[in-house]
Amino acid sequence: MKILVPVDGSEASAHAVRYIVKTFAHAGAEVHLLNVQPPLPGAVGDFVGEKERHDYHEDEGRKALEEPRRLLSEAGIAHRDYVAVGSVAETIVRHAGELGCGQIVIGSRGLSPLPNLLLGSVTTRVLHLAEV
Repeated sequence: MKILVPVDGSEASAHAVRYIVKTFAHAGAEVHLLNVQPPLPGAVGDFVGEKERHDYHEDEGRKALEEPRRLLSEAGIAHRDYVAVGSVAETIVRHAGELGCGQIVIGSRGLSPLPNLLLGSVTTRVLHLAEV
């Protein structure tokens, strides 16, 4: 079983990883951690080169993946991790499809400052777009 777990460094995404540890520790699941970095504003390209933008996204993504990777490693759960850049919900759904994941386990609210009544805007969008 392949499971995609989007993480953004929020408490809700940490809760999703702890759920994976508790639920799938002995199930032989293959977990794919994904951090999606939103693209930098276009004007940034006038001052910062492509390599610097790539390095920035990679560094920020790795920071968000650090704790989830540690939790999964300590639990002995096989996992891989990825950093992507793009529209967050769409990138999550695309990765789930490309990796052949049968489940997406996502926190109910992330770091986005956009308010939403019960679920975060990214979570709601993933629910609408995902086929798994």
